Amino acid sequence: MDSEFRQLDARERGLLDKLLEAEFPGRDELRTQLDSLTAKQIEDDGTLNLICNSGSPSPKNYGLAVEGICKDANGGNISILLHVNKDGFMHMLEILKMDGSPIINKPSAQELALRLPVRGDRVPGKMSGLPRFQRAGGPGLTNPK
Repeated sequence: MDSEFRQLDARERGLLDKLLEAEFPGRDELRTQLDSLTAKQIEDDGTLNLICNSGSPSPKNYGLAVEGICKDANGGNISILLHVNKDGFMHMLEILKMDGSPIINKPSAQELALRLPVRGDRVPGKMSGLPRFQRAGGPGLTNPK
């Protein structure tokens, strides 16, 4: 893991570029932040804390902006989640394997299927704030191949 913030490597930048291909409110502002990002790896899975030094703040609500999913070598799903802070700036690229096992192959942009959080799905008596997802570019949800 990193002890200091550093420039993104090509794979990390590729993941962010791919995540920001999906159309969602605030995407264009987040794209303006890409060139000023620095990162610090905080987990063995590759999760990064991000610091943005310039660009336009996103009007996107605080929290999860977009998710990408791909398969690991053992068939387990890996999620790549881009988080935005309350000020509208990217602050974390979270990478996690859904079954909790170690990641075998680091995810790359060409493997990602994009999913967008669907807002306004709160049901009385149920936990709120946990988004549902839809496949970027259309309704429904598909699993990556």
